[in-house]
Amino acid sequence: QQNRPSTVGTITDTKQRRDDPRMARTRARALEATLELAAESGLHACTFDAVSERSGVARSTLYRHWSNQSELVTDALASQDFHDGEHVAPDTGSLRDDMLIHMLGLGRQFESSTWGAMVPQLVAAASTDPDMSDILRKGSDYYLSIDADIIERARERGEVASDIDSTHAALLFSAPIFYRYFMARHPVDGRWITSHVDAVVGLLRSH
Repeated sequence: QQNRPSTVGTITDTKQRRDDPRMARTRARALEATLELAAESGLHACTFDAVSERSGVARSTLYRHWSNQSELVTDALASQDFHDGEHVAPDTGSLRDDMLIHMLGLGRQFESSTWGAMVPQLVAAASTDPDMSDILRKGSDYYLSIDADIIERARERGEVASDIDSTHAALLFSAPIFYRYFMARHPVDGRWITSHVDAVVGLLRSH
């Protein structure tokens, strides 16, 4: 009977590969290529052959880092940084202005980023893949947390009622923009976003 490889050795080898600057650059190229392919042609297009051709990383090297396509795609999506500098909770002292700044940034993110291009594919994959579901949830939770922070500050300033649930109220801002762009396939331009923010702010202030 063939001896099973040592788990400790495997973990050590994996850590060494991740810590090696050359290997880190190789991984980064492969992950970037995977994201590009996913955004352009869908998650199914991220085969080892396609990633190798796009990144210049040999297939044999890819297999040393990821045992299959699913692992590669999951790792690439998990590498996405939602904290990109633009998406932090603004603090102008006004609920309307803070939310407008955030929502306009979110609209730009949807229309110009890899994350925005892949959300529909993530939604589809999340129904059967727990890893994809977790990635999708982390991304949406991050944006919702910004909304909730903005609303909580507005509540503390007395701009909205003290019994407002900031987490639930956050959905009033974010859910329609997600639905409009990804489900209804309508643009989320500045005019629409401004009208939407004004409507929700008015609703919260009248509560």
